[in-house]
Amino acid sequence: MQDKFFQLINLLPMPVWLAMMFAPNHKLTRRASRSSAIFGIMGLTYVTALIAAIHGGSSSETSDPAGGGMDFTSLDGIRRGLGTREGALAGWAHFLALDLFAGAWIYRQAQKDGAPAWVRIPALFFTLMTGPFGLLLFLIWRIANGKGEQIE
Repeated sequence: MQDKFFQLINLLPMPVWLAMMFAPNHKLTRRASRSSAIFGIMGLTYVTALIAAIHGGSSSETSDPAGGGMDFTSLDGIRRGLGTREGALAGWAHFLALDLFAGAWIYRQAQKDGAPAWVRIPALFFTLMTGPFGLLLFLIWRIANGKGEQIE
């Protein structure tokens, strides 16, 4: 079941990513980049995976010393929680949801700033693959082009 869920959450955002990279001026791309439904679905996948991690991580190996599920208060607690299949799936769902949100902001800002494809596509690709690194690339481009004073 977890493997199917993993495959599903990997596939869900891909049409939006591909559209932002390769069909930036299409009306569906513009709508998808602002869609509360798309971001809500990604958030729901994370919450679902998190609940499974909390319930699946109730063994003494992954729970906090008081026995209340995952321990989010220490680095070792996070490591133990993410070290389970359920925890890794929740972490991955978290990455996918927030990376898509950041990617949609990059897409919208690139459209507004007139960023060329050689900026937009790598920034989106690296945001998809490495999250903050892609965002950093785009922010550096914005600053270098005098557009980085404010984030809207």
